[in-house]
Amino acid sequence: MQAQVAVIGGGISGLASALRVSGLGHRVTLLESESFLGGLGTTFPWRNGHLEKFYHCILPGDRHLLALIGELGLGDELLWKRSRMGFMYQGRIWPMNGPLDLLRFGPLSPLERVRLGLMGLAIRQHGLDLKLDRVTASDWIRGRIGERAFQILWRPLLEAKIGDGYQGLPALWLTSRMSREKTSGPEVKGCLARGYRSLIDAAERGLRERGTTIRLGVSVRAIERDGAAMVLRYEDGSSERFDLVVATSPLPRFQALTRSLGLDPGIANLDLDYQGVVSSVFLLERPLTANYWMPIVDSGATCQGVIEMSNLVPLERSQGLYVTYVVNYTHRNGPLFARGEDEVLATHRADLERLFPGSTRNLAGEFRFRAPLVEPIWHLGYSRHVPPTTVIPGRLYLACTAQVYPRVNSWNSCCEVVERMVAGLATDLAASVRPA
Repeated sequence: MQAQVAVIGGGISGLASALRVSGLGHRVTLLESESFLGGLGTTFPWRNGHLEKFYHCILPGDRHLLALIGELGLGDELLWKRSRMGFMYQGRIWPMNGPLDLLRFGPLSPLERVRLGLMGLAIRQHGLDLKLDRVTASDWIRGRIGERAFQILWRPLLEAKIGDGYQGLPALWLTSRMSREKTSGPEVKGCLARGYRSLIDAAERGLRERGTTIRLGVSVRAIERDGAAMVLRYEDGSSERFDLVVATSPLPRFQALTRSLGLDPGIANLDLDYQGVVSSVFLLERPLTANYWMPIVDSGATCQGVIEMSNLVPLERSQGLYVTYVVNYTHRNGPLFARGEDEVLATHRADLERLFPGSTRNLAGEFRFRAPLVEPIWHLGYSRHVPPTTVIPGRLYLACTAQVYPRVNSWNSCCEVVERMVAGLATDLAASVRPA
């Protein structure tokens, strides 16, 4: 039986869901409230091309995302490059690319450096142990490296990513994240030669070739049920009926959409907040360093990190300019998130000049972007509360960032959740048409 399926959201989860469901032979309508597809992977025009609004990279172990890239015919466009990390502490940059760099990391004592190295070994051996879901990351780190090293190194990193919510963050999230990003050899990261826009465009072409209807600028107000049908009510007052709905909205948005459905309290009342991000993109005539990523700690700056994307992405995409992201992870209700574009750019520009004197004289372009719901702020024991992908069997399904735990929130982990969701959806629909 061919079902009429609505997929809400045009980010990576929505695109992957629409591709997988249409691949099962169902008629799909993809609904996106923005005027563009791609979510956090979307781009902005630059001269005759485009650049990402937010920084992204691909890791060799991202098998779910890599499978999608291959299916869309973009496998030959993958570029891999050894990447470097720096750590700026009190204005000095320390390389952090291997055991020798760790042993030379001056802000910590020799004993603290050894303990930090032992912590890394523990993560490789036990990083996915579910027991770590019941202890906070801060307590676990303190027990491994001591209070002083925690205050110098890890507390600023956790606060930068999660804000005050870091104090309740499970150790399992941290160790899972580090297990994904660290390998036994030199770090290698990847990108697509033409950027994430090529992946978004390829997904759109694939969907249209399958007869998928894509509607942009359509905002869903509510998801309701009417007998055997699901009803979507739109902000313009209209409504539409479908056999089933796949929602890919962040959890708070999904909860608001489904208030009238009387869902299980484990989903309807699950308290999960999100951290947002403010990102300034500077196009420079010269690079700042040879690093891809560099946290900024105790250095007199507002920003929390500098990502030099052109140390990974070909310079041709930016026409010879060096693309640099200056970022702050911040709550959507926080003062920095509320600042205007000019004020944020001025703040981050001043950061660049303070951290890298003379760098702003080489500035050829600047842009500011922000997103309110980026990184879930996980809480202790969250592994017991991860929402199911099947919400109402045969009628309503969920594939969103609230389900990636304990994985880091990435396009790869979103694709993994989608694959789980579609497997359940396919089983439910097959059972509904099976002869008695």
